[in-house]
Amino acid sequence: IEEVNNQLSSRISELTENVNRLSQRIEEVNNQLSSRISELTENVNRLWRTVRTLSSTVGRLDRRYSKLEEISLRGTLESLCTRRGFEVDRGFIERGRPSVDAIISGRRTVALVEIAMRGSSRDIRQLLEASRSYEEVYGRRPNALFLLCVEEPDDLTVRRAEGKGIIVTMRPGEIARLMEEIDR
Repeated sequence: IEEVNNQLSSRISELTENVNRLSQRIEEVNNQLSSRISELTENVNRLWRTVRTLSSTVGRLDRRYSKLEEISLRGTLESLCTRRGFEVDRGFIERGRPSVDAIISGRRTVALVEIAMRGSSRDIRQLLEASRSYEEVYGRRPNALFLLCVEEPDDLTVRRAEGKGIIVTMRPGEIARLMEEIDR
């Protein structure tokens, strides 16, 4: 019995040492993992800050691109209309009132033009409010309202605009041709 007891004690001691070594190794691995997780968390946070900064930068670049496209489209519109004898002016109606991007005037014709990247409900509202303001200030309703889009607008925007009497186009030349037809 004593021999078995000694063997068991020896075996228990071995197992206890093994368990202690394993516990120590687990603790080391756990510490390494905790340290690595902290590093990864820091890296993820740094990446998140970078993504937010890039997102903001891309947003600003996109707005600048949109503005440049709108300016280019307005320049083309102005050139096409002035060659046909129309005056293209800034869309300012009166201080404190809604404005548009351009007012095109002919002998008997006035049109308001809102230039937008794709067109939206806000652009439609802007045109309608500016049209009401124009009528109140100048005593005459514009003959045409145009929503000139840089990119193809979605079908819903087109239907809403056309339902309100707004002509939606991506072509400044179409506006110039329609102005000629209306001004005859």
